[in-house]
Parts: sequence; C-alpha cells; structure tokens
Amino acid sequence: MFKNLLPCAVATILVAASLHAQCVAPTGTQSLATTFNGTTYLGTVNATFGSNLFFNLTCNTSITINSMAIDLLDDGSLPTLPTLTGQLADVSVWAITTSGSTYLGQHAVGTGGATTYPPAPPGWSLMSAGTVTVSASDGPSPVVLANPITFAPGTYAMAINHLFVQASQPNAGAPIHPLYTNPAVVPTSTVISDQYISLALGSSQGQAWTGGIVTPRIANVTLDYTLGSNIAYSTPYGVGCYDRKRSFYESWAGPGAPAVAQLDIDPVGSASVQNGLDMLNIGSTYLVTANAAPGLVVAPGTSFGAIQLNAQAPALAGSATQPWDDALAAPITLPFNFPYPGSTTGTNILSVSSNGIVYFTTGTSTFGFYDGYAGFLGNQPGIAPAWCDMDPADMSTFLGGQGDIWYDTDGATYAAVTWNNCRIWNEPTNITTIQIVLQAGGGVKVRYGSSGVRHSDAPVLVGFTAGNGSADPGSGASPRRFPDLSVATAAPGYVSGDGVASARIRIQGRPMVGAPLSFNTTNCDPSALLNITLVSAGSLPGVDLSAIGMPGCSANVVLPELASFTGPITAGSSSWPALASIPAAFAGVDLYAQSVQLATGVPVSFNPANLLVSDAVCIHFDLN
Repeated sequence: MFKNLLPCAVATILVAASLHAQCVAPTGTQSLATTFNGTTYLGTVNATFGSNLFFNLTCNTSITINSMAIDLLDDGSLPTLPTLTGQLADVSVWAITTSGSTYLGQHAVGTGGATTYPPAPPGWSLMSAGTVTVSASDGPSPVVLANPITFAPGTYAMAINHLFVQASQPNAGAPIHPLYTNPAVVPTSTVISDQYISLALGSSQGQAWTGGIVTPRIANVTLDYTLGSNIAYSTPYGVGCYDRKRSFYESWAGPGAPAVAQLDIDPVGSASVQNGLDMLNIGSTYLVTANAAPGLVVAPGTSFGAIQLNAQAPALAGSATQPWDDALAAPITLPFNFPYPGSTTGTNILSVSSNGIVYFTTGTSTFGFYDGYAGFLGNQPGIAPAWCDMDPADMSTFLGGQGDIWYDTDGATYAAVTWNNCRIWNEPTNITTIQIVLQAGGGVKVRYGSSGVRHSDAPVLVGFTAGNGSADPGSGASPRRFPDLSVATAAPGYVSGDGVASARIRIQGRPMVGAPLSFNTTNCDPSALLNITLVSAGSLPGVDLSAIGMPGCSANVVLPELASFTGPITAGSSSWPALASIPAAFAGVDLYAQSVQLATGVPVSFNPANLLVSDAVCIHFDLN
C-alpha cells in the first residue's frame, strides 16, 4: 500500500513534467582540500632537510596529480620567519608506491639521522620536485610540480618535504613553515575524501626523515588531479523536505573573490539605509531585521564593568611582536545566561577574537582570521558582526596595529564588545568600528561605526554559526549570500533555520561495473517508520508537491519508477543492497533515485499527506 501511495498521488504531475539532466560528469581538474581553522606552524630551522608532512592517499581509480597547494605561515613575526610572500621555495613529493602502504613506521632514516640530501629511507620514491610560491599567511600557496604524479588504484604512503627559499630569492635559504591543525584541537574526522580519493591524515616531522613524528597533525593541503576515461560517479541533486540550516551568513570579498570597499549593511555602504542588524531569539531560530538608527548602542569603555581586552596579554594566541594580531582574549563570564539557537542550556561564557567574532564557548581553535566558510561553520558556536582580519593595538602598549577592543556590561542586562577604530591588517588607512551587544533575554544587536567596515584587501563575513561542523546553508563561488542580509532583513525580516535537516540519499562507493550497488538514506525523521527508495530512468528539476498536500517538498525523479524497495528505518537510516554486482550492460547508463518516508508524528507536524522526501542522486554507471 505504501509503495503505491506516492506514485498514484502524483502521477499526473510527474508524467507531464519535462525531464531534466542532473548527472554532472567529472571533467577537467578535480580538487580535494583539507582546510582547518586554528592552525599553527611547525617551526624548523633546518633549511637543508626542511620539514615533512605525512598522510596516506587512497585512490579507487587511476588519477594523475598535476599540481597542489600548501598553506604556510608567513607573517614575519619572528626573526627566523621573515615575510616571504611572492618568493619561491622548494618542495618535493615522496611516496611508497606499493599498494597498501602506510607512512607509519616508515618515516625515519634511523637513529643515526640523515647525513645527505635527500635523506629518504629505503622504500620511498621521489615522485616529483616542485616550487611553491609563498602566499599570505594561512592561505593556499600554489605548488608547480616538475612532472605529474600518476597512481593506480590503491593506498599509498605520501610525504611532502618542505624545503627552503631558492638561492635567487631575497631570503635565500630561509625555511618555510607548513600549517597543520592546532595541537590542542584534533578534528573529529581524520579522513578527507571525495568519490575518487581520500586522505587519511596525518603526521608532522620537524626535520625531514629524522627522529619521530607528531600525531595527529592534519596538514592544510590541496591536491589537484585528473581522472582517466569511462569514470563511474554519482551526483546528489535537489533538496528534500524542510531542510532548514541553522547557520546563516553573508560574505563580502570572500575567499578568491575580488575585494570590495564596503558592506551594504553598514552606514556608508552602497545605497545603505542600515546601520547593522537586530537579532531576536525566538526559541530555535533568530528573527533578523535591519536597523536604521545611527550610532552605537553602548559607548565603548564607559560602563562600570568596562575592560580593555587588548591591554591584556592574549591568553590563547598572538605573537611576540604583535600580540593582538589573530588573538583570542581570556574567556569572559557573562553576568547572565545567554540563550542561543541550537543550545539547550545557553552559555555564560564569551570568547572574543581580535578579528571581529565572538564565540559562546572556549577553545584554542577559534583565534584565526576569516579563512573560509568551513572555518566559520567548523569551530565553536558564535556570531560574527564582521569576521575579517583586524590588527587592534592601542599603540602605547603594543606596536603594529591600531584601535582597542572594549568589553562593557551593566552587570545585569547587557554585555557589549566593541572593536573601536581598529585597523584592518596591512591596510593602514582602513579603520573600522564594530559592536555586538548580547542581551539577557537572548537578543543581539550588531552595529557599525560611522566610517563603516572598510576593507580593500581582507574579506569579511557577517552571520551566526551553530558551530561544531554545522551544515553550510549554501555553496558555490565567493562571495556567498545566504541570505543577502541587506535584502532579507527588510520588514518583516529574515527567520533563520531551526536546524531540521531533510533526509539524504546516497550510494555506497562508486557505481563501477562489477561492484555492488547499495542505496543508503540517512537523516530520516525520528517519527518515520518506513522508507521507500524509488529508482527512475528520468530526473525532474524539483516539482513542487504542494498540490498533493506536501508543501515545501519536491519531486526529483520521474514516475512510474523502474524499481523500488520498501524497508524499515533504524536509527534514522535505511539501506537497500540493490545489486550484488553491477552488470556490464549498465556501462554508460544514468539512473536517478529518491526516497520517501512515512512519518507518524501525532499531531501531524509536517504536512497533510504525512510524507517526507529526501534529496535525489544521479547514478552514472561505467567501467572505472
């Protein structure tokens, strides 16, 4: 009965709908990047051997690595670490080419240490030498390889040997310093993967091929590679019912995007009538509206409980000569418990970053400047009135920057943080004032000073993050607007998501001839008892199902289906082992799948039909 319910209800809609190709073939260069916020540097003074970063690379098809990028520390903060931006340094890439290899136990020459270069132990092969052009600190520095590196399917031990600045460069012989995860914060997943390769990460070694290794240390590295021919793949598409991401943000001049001069939500932005945002906590969401009143809410440094944060030694970050560049203040105890969406307990702790963001918990991974959307979503919960790259210093205590960070409170109803007349890093003429006010009831006010948020180089992001790897509300190139705050916050305002995510359908592995085919639907609603997986010969561009009592849901496959399977849902997921071995006749064929769940909530909390759907997946069968 359940199997026939949806097809009968929507047949007239779907048969009339036009087909829409959803399979996206992997063309050109693929990239897999490991980017983590809160990185620190591996300090080696041995420019002859440099440092090593290790990982294991698994390929489930033949690939060719054409280029890569590595994140380096390059801020000139130490005499042994000059600013090297734009200069060329040497790297080399090593591998153990026996399938099934691992770097563990294969990382050192021996107790006697290395005496020659390259000091690689037996079994390691030099795959390619290369040059890296040093980019600004904590950003990808591109590596040009002397020759591409080809791997057959299998698992291989990898080592990137970071050497020294070339003799022709101004800082010849200076070591370069790769970035890796902060020692105190190990990411929950140490495997980064796409459909074709995975990186099991990893270790660092202060002097290449000598001594021990430090684990786990996950390198910030990007591999650019191409695939062979006749590649099997799958592509998710469409959206399921009620996918309401809790985090939201808008970026200006985001990673890789051209710089812009102003935000359009500050008082000097283009055609702006705003002076920031008001965020009303309405339980599991924020109602965000534009604020037109000029001026700050609290005069910085004037309250009875005022603290000048950057007159203190930074507790968790900062360098010897610029202690409030990329710094995190010691945690502040709020005078009240502050509730925020996604937390059942709220918080009485506030961590303030020098870079225009506050966090609602403590952690050493949160001091970095704006390094990308993954960094915003992957750290602690918090609000960014303007997450960028500021360099605040009061000029009487510290050198190198400009401006102050003030914490103000009346001890009962509000707590305000103001980045007052702060300079954007490396932009002496761009001075900005930003303020965020947390209210005892959970409300938030974000305000900008009369000069606006000025940034000709540094990117800026404004928004709320539920943190801890929360789902990204959007995708695509920078800058991203999810939502466009200057538009969405106009009356009646923008309501953020409540964190309820829709079910998703995927296949396990890749649909290669001879491999098994298994469907897996996850994130099913707790009240759903049964799941039906529909496999179709055609896709749809998201046909609205409001007409059959399923508003907010979309059909993404054509009915009637070619095959279907109804099964139970256990712990939010349902699996279907469809084929033990994909037959050769499937090579070159595209199929599409979507799943439907029967919900049993009482009272009905979803829609009159009491049905939910997942997103969809396109499956392209092929030989490799």
